[in-house]
Amino acid sequence: MIWKYCDFREEKKEVPLHAPKGTWLATYGKSGLYRLVALEKSYEPIGGNGCPKWLETAWNAFWDGKPFEVNLCTEKKPSPSTAAVWKVVLGIPFGTTRTYGEVALLAGIPDGARAVGSIMRSNPWALFLPCHRVVGKNGKLCGYGGKAGVGLKAWLIEYEKEKKEGRL
Repeated sequence: MIWKYCDFREEKKEVPLHAPKGTWLATYGKSGLYRLVALEKSYEPIGGNGCPKWLETAWNAFWDGKPFEVNLCTEKKPSPSTAAVWKVVLGIPFGTTRTYGEVALLAGIPDGARAVGSIMRSNPWALFLPCHRVVGKNGKLCGYGGKAGVGLKAWLIEYEKEKKEGRL
């Protein structure tokens, strides 16, 4: 999976994606996925007439713990630190976690745990850029967007662990 800088003028569509835990809204274009967020309430998508096959395949693969490929599109060129953090987080395997400090070290940002938290706070591709797999020291759960917050993060981590261990 890669992220790439895309033209903001590209036509975008939205589609709701149903999951074992709630519904998510995907914003996509011909270049790939622009945004993926958990829905907190009912929402009518813009311009979507069904899910494109590449996104449906990736969505199902994610929930099955299988590898998949999706272009993660950004309209704003990320800083080198942000790009480094994205690369590290994309590499965290399904069903495992890393601490903010570990991600910072691997991204070349010594003592940058808080910076990683700030970068993850504005993650446009929740789940696909698996910021839920980034935890505090000693596995402490902290920071996850939306009303569901840390509860959703805990559920996702447990779901992946059970799926990986074959209990789901």
